Amino acid sequence: MTQNEIILFVSGLLIGAQIMAVTVMVLDLREARRDLTLAEKHRRRAAADLFLNSFRTYRLENRPPLPQPYKPGEVEAIARDLELSLYDVVYRIEGAARKDGLL
Repeated sequence: MTQNEIILFVSGLLIGAQIMAVTVMVLDLREARRDLTLAEKHRRRAAADLFLNSFRTYRLENRPPLPQPYKPGEVEAIARDLELSLYDVVYRIEGAARKDGLL
């Protein structure tokens, strides 16, 4: 090999190595941009989760008080009132049926 060919060979190797380095750098930049976009997406999702969890906690802490259960005997009184109302309806239907001669 002549000296000229050796210089061309070495310069070709150096230029090829430089092109490969630039290509790898560009690919790394693309991957870094994708990673940055993905990290931003995850950051926003985490911020939204944090907000929703704190809002849920706020709503649980500031919930209106639960209604008090019925007092003893109050349920029985309601049931008795319903029973009397049903008997009244039955007597009215029976009276109307007897008046019309159905019974």
